[in-house]
Amino acid sequence: MLDEFPGTLISTEWHSPGYTPGDSDFEECYYYDNFGGCYGARGNLFNVGGIPHTEWNGEYDLTGGWANGNWEPAYDYFIGFYNQLIGSETPYDIVINGFKDGLTVNYDITVSMDDNHSSQNQKVEIIVVEDKIMSYWTGASEYHNARNVARYWISTEDLDISSAGESQTFSGSFEIDEEAWNPDSVKIISMVQNYGNYHVHQVQELNVNEFDTDQDGVMNNEDNCLSEYNPEQEDIDGDGMGDACDPCDNANIFVPGNVSGDLWYYDDTSLEPTVLVDVFDVLLLAEIVELANEESCGYEAGDMTGEGDVNIIDVIALASFIMEGAF
Repeated sequence: MLDEFPGTLISTEWHSPGYTPGDSDFEECYYYDNFGGCYGARGNLFNVGGIPHTEWNGEYDLTGGWANGNWEPAYDYFIGFYNQLIGSETPYDIVINGFKDGLTVNYDITVSMDDNHSSQNQKVEIIVVEDKIMSYWTGASEYHNARNVARYWISTEDLDISSAGESQTFSGSFEIDEEAWNPDSVKIISMVQNYGNYHVHQVQELNVNEFDTDQDGVMNNEDNCLSEYNPEQEDIDGDGMGDACDPCDNANIFVPGNVSGDLWYYDDTSLEPTVLVDVFDVLLLAEIVELANEESCGYEAGDMTGEGDVNIIDVIALASFIMEGAF
């Protein structure tokens, strides 16, 4: 059903260590930075006794499975629950964003409201899951594709907003356990849940490899400006850094020799300005080499030998070119 209803059906699996296949790698998840306890804590919210147990927004549930792991007979129940809930209105919207640096994930989860609703007992759950884990279940005698298995129940936060137009952001970070988890399948799931009746009012998920920090519709791992809105991804000099965040135009201004980025403007304003290379560029390049300032726009423009390593040889080469009238 998750494949049948992407975007509107989001699940989390909580596995009991006592009933988990030994070779499944379903290590019990961290619960508020403590190893273990997730299954019991989550199950207690819904008085889970027998398993398998499915809970639908805290409003409908079904306990028990079918012989040989055959869940098809349960589909009629599940689709009924889904159809009852899919039309439910909610005042909440959740946006998950952040930035992934190696195995460190920094997240921002923003909950906003488009209608008034009491904040009494309202909580925001933040859970890290791993999707699509194949394991062999002896009792069912078949492989099971476990979806969104809870790995780290980060926190349960108070939601304080109650009026249309208000928003609240929850920020934090966590480390991906590279040895136990598949980094490509790690997601953040966040939900607004009432701790009075345990109804879930909104839920959202996002794979941590699909963050879009600047909200321009281009994922971070493909975005040439992570923090600047640039949906068109313009890159005039083709250096991999988008024009929206690139101070150096290496195609038209900071070309080889024009270390300072100076332009010569003609008296005839109909003519386009041209680059100006002179002794001041030599002096500036010498300073860049002395300070090893690789962040300067002039660094790449000063690579006169084309070796990629700017040094005193480039300073000498630039001076020679100017003296020979090469510019």
